Amino acid sequence: MKSGKILCLGFVVSLLFFTAFCPKSAGSEYQFGELTDLAEKYRTDKGYGHHYTEVYEYFFYPVKYDTKKILEIGIAGGASLKMWRDYFPNAVIYGIDINDESALNSPTIKTFIADQSDRKKLQAFIDAHGDGFDIILDDGGHSMEQQQISFGYFFKYLKSGGYYIIEDMHTSIFAYYHAEYGALPTEDNTTLTMVNNFVKTGGIDSKYMLKEESDYLNANIVYCNMLSRDKGRSITCIFKKKK
Repeated sequence: MKSGKILCLGFVVSLLFFTAFCPKSAGSEYQFGELTDLAEKYRTDKGYGHHYTEVYEYFFYPVKYDTKKILEIGIAGGASLKMWRDYFPNAVIYGIDINDESALNSPTIKTFIADQSDRKKLQAFIDAHGDGFDIILDDGGHSMEQQQISFGYFFKYLKSGGYYIIEDMHTSIFAYYHAEYGALPTEDNTTLTMVNNFVKTGGIDSKYMLKEESDYLNANIVYCNMLSRDKGRSITCIFKKKK
């Protein structure tokens, strides 16, 4: 393991750890739990389904008012886009999906049609909307190819110090889903294995990425936090880009 390269909180993280160290107030107004309340309001499974928001708020509260651009892959009706819009008051929220979700478009929500495993489509999105994203979150198709191509391609478009999140990595577990999301029985091609190997070695290795993509990741990831909820059936990973 490369010293100083990785800070991984482990495969299972207690919610008590996060609630103990998350901000309880800002002045007299802010109360921890706002993000989860918004998830419940809009009925996104980031809250009631996977309980990710209970963890995300630990990372996102310190940048709540400074965040300007957020990209989420996977729209599915827009519930989480609305949650991010309400939580980050100064941000524009961008969404990518293979379906037309343009009915959601507004001054603070922008949608784009793209297949997340098609680099030309991903570049077309960047050409249209620029780079410098504070947060990029992949809640798209969840296949091994989709997760890893998007990660390799989009990470360079994060601003320095930004966060890249790969949600629902439990689709890597062959015993749960077999080959539905492209996992091999050996799981050596899976996103979960890729992240576990990064934790062990400090290097990203993916059969779906170009060499220049994995090289950029290896040079620019500060740490990752891999978090498991619901006895391993809800797994998300948060990567921090170096400043």
